[in-house]
Order: sequence, then C-alpha cells, then structure tokens
Amino acid sequence: MRWYYVGILLFGLVSGCTSERDRVAPIVIPNVVADLCVLSPSHRYVIAHTYNPDLLPNDDHPQIQLFDLTTTLAITIPLAPEAYPDERLSLTWYPDDVLLVEDRWLYDIHHNIITDTTTLPKPLPPTPYQFDVPQWNPSPDGRYVASGAKIWERDPVTGGPGTIVIDLPNESYTEGCYNAWSADSRSYYFLDWETVGPRQSAPGPIRKITLP
Repeated sequence: MRWYYVGILLFGLVSGCTSERDRVAPIVIPNVVADLCVLSPSHRYVIAHTYNPDLLPNDDHPQIQLFDLTTTLAITIPLAPEAYPDERLSLTWYPDDVLLVEDRWLYDIHHNIITDTTTLPKPLPPTPYQFDVPQWNPSPDGRYVASGAKIWERDPVTGGPGTIVIDLPNESYTEGCYNAWSADSRSYYFLDWETVGPRQSAPGPIRKITLP
C-alpha cells in the first residue's frame, strides 16, 4: 500500500513538471521530435533533423526537414529529389529567409523562387548566420543569457549568468537551437530531449520560451 501512495506522489510530481514546462515553453511543432533545430533570420521557419517518434529510441536515421512555424507544416523545397538527397542535405540560412541548398541553389521561401548560384554575376558572400551555440548564449539586446532550458539576466561584469529568470523543471536533457533568440530578445527556442533510460536520451520536441 505504501508503494501505491509513493507512485501517486511521483505521478503528481511528474505531471506538475510537465504542465509547467508546457505552460512556460509550449511545443511549437506538434508530433515532431528533433535533435537539431536552426531558426531562420525572421524566426518564421526552422530547419530540423527529425525522427519518427514510433521508432524511437532505435531510429537513427534523421530526416532533414523545413517547417513553417506559423502553420507548423513542413515545406517541400521545389527541387528535383536527386538535387538534394536527404542523407547528405546541406542547408544554410541567408538574410530575408533565403535558404542556400547544397551550396548551389538559393531558395527564396517567401516568393517560392529557386536561383542557381552558378548563374550569379558574383560569388555569394559569407552568411552572417553561423551555426554555433555559445555555452552562455546572449540575447541580442545583451540583457539575458541562456543555456538549454534556462535563462538568466546577464552579469554586466562577467558576461555570464546572473539572476535566474526562467528555470524549468529539468528532468531531461535540453539544448538551445541555432539562432535561438529572436531579434527583439523576447523569445528563445530549445530542444527538450526525452529521457528513455539510465543515462540515455532520445530526440524531443522543439519548445519556445516567450519572456514577459
């Protein structure tokens, strides 16, 4: 009987953590799990390495997909499949939500236009959107730093974390997305990996924190 009540208590604690997580950081794309997410400059789109939830934790073949976060729908890049086989697809963001595909084609998502870069009069300049996530990821306005699912006020002296602002229940592994902060420093995206066993984790949902 004692273990029955312990089980109820643990269930309540887990349910409480989950509901708090969903309230503070809702899932942005339903029924999609990913181990990498790269936000577009405007934060309207996201590149994600996705997995089939029904095959986890044994599915080790991610699919590289592009999603519209306003509709949560996947976007098909209008190129012949042989131009970008999924297993080696290369995608890079440029300003104005233009996507460089396989280091050759520019895809203007807003206007649904594909341009072959070999026809351009000048080579493409380097993209300002680098794929790196600092240990203490600073917001664009310099007020905050983030790591995983946590956000702090930024210490003006060290540049590291100061007073905690968002401290979500952390029963699973979390990781910040690339270009996770919005330009106005109001929103921040991260991956919430699922715990599947001792010292094991599987891809999880993409979540968004919106600061007050």
